[in-house]
Amino acid sequence: ALLTTVVLNRLFLLDAHQARDRDPLVATAEVLYVPDTRMLKVLFLGYDQAAADVVWVRTLEYFARHFNGDRQYRWLEHFLDQVIALDPRFQKVYHWAGANVLYGRRFTNANVRLSNRFYELALENDPNDFEAAYRLGLNYFIELKSDDPEERRLFQEKGLAYLEMASTMPGAPDRLKSLVAGISSRLGKQQLAQQYLIDLFLTTNDPDQKENLRRRIERMREEMGQGVAARAAERFEASWKDTLPYVPPALFALLGEPDSKRVADVDWRTLTPLSDEPAAGAADDDASP
Repeated sequence: ALLTTVVLNRLFLLDAHQARDRDPLVATAEVLYVPDTRMLKVLFLGYDQAAADVVWVRTLEYFARHFNGDRQYRWLEHFLDQVIALDPRFQKVYHWAGANVLYGRRFTNANVRLSNRFYELALENDPNDFEAAYRLGLNYFIELKSDDPEERRLFQEKGLAYLEMASTMPGAPDRLKSLVAGISSRLGKQQLAQQYLIDLFLTTNDPDQKENLRRRIERMREEMGQGVAARAAERFEASWKDTLPYVPPALFALLGEPDSKRVADVDWRTLTPLSDEPAAGAADDDASP
């Protein structure tokens, strides 16, 4: 194992001083010293995760050197694809890749789409990765540019769809629902924005935040000409907590309010009085021959 690491290290390492020079000879050297994934599998005797860790460290060193130098990352995607091929469950690599292939360079649509590719791979590997869906939504909504208003709106619609997806994934913070509500309102999707605000209102216990949400809902509904929505939300919350507090608010809305109210708790000892005297039927049975 030690010999394998030493050999691989010699394959990876390039002279840092030479790498600062943008000379064609250096580019050729980099081509010669980049092993492919099959070679890595052989060198690490099938220990793919160990190989992925070594390539990951190499990737960080490579990115940092060029970020502080020429900002030319000729082999960055190659290294990242190798890490993913060797250890596809290394979820943080997708997030790092999506951010740095974009923010380490000039903002162009080509780089945004390259960033999107890594976030899409993250979602393929883990469909509940709300962080990847969130970043993908921001890329579409904010970073992709177009002079065509219709194409720009399509980018924003797709971004909103990913943000909405992220907000409903397990572990997603409440701020995502608030973000979706704000974006929906901006795009004219008032009903969607209103629903997200109501969901937040029903699941929030902080009084100040609840009051702020109540005002936002009220203001939005007044703009839509629908009046006192916040009070309706408060009535819905009271009904939900009084009847079926153990189900999510959305499910309660689908089920509807039960016909009968919840029966108050009763002490079980009051249901069957305790007595030392035998029951009448039992006494008659004892008296019979």
